Amino acid sequence: MPGIVPEIPVIQKPDAVSRLVDHHPDTRSSKPSRYGWGSIEVLSCSGGHRIERIAVKRGKELPAHYHQHRSEHWTIVEGEAEVLLGDDVLIVAPDDSLYVPAGTVHGLKSAGDKAVKIVAVHFGDTVSDSDDMFNANLA
Repeated sequence: MPGIVPEIPVIQKPDAVSRLVDHHPDTRSSKPSRYGWGSIEVLSCSGGHRIERIAVKRGKELPAHYHQHRSEHWTIVEGEAEVLLGDDVLIVAPDDSLYVPAGTVHGLKSAGDKAVKIVAVHFGDTVSDSDDMFNANLA
């Protein structure tokens, strides 16, 4: 019958150690984490996703890294940048978007005369940097 969505049976329910249902800290009082290259501010975080505002200072770069358990979607909000995405180097500007699959090396270098600001949405089994962010030069 049109308009009726059939119920989809759950084949496997998450167990008690599932990383998808991890409890993340309340981010309402989150302050930006500052680094020599810029800052990351967590705007929202819950099981399976995290939204961040990332700022990279003029002339600096977000180091190349990758994540084993999550993908990212970046939208450039301000500034121009040179982005490493796997084996490719892309030039991006405001309103450009990028998809970064899990396991793909990625980084960003400011290419213009001002800071680069992006909004990053992370999806995956875990969204905690301490769990799965690996420096591409050390891994």
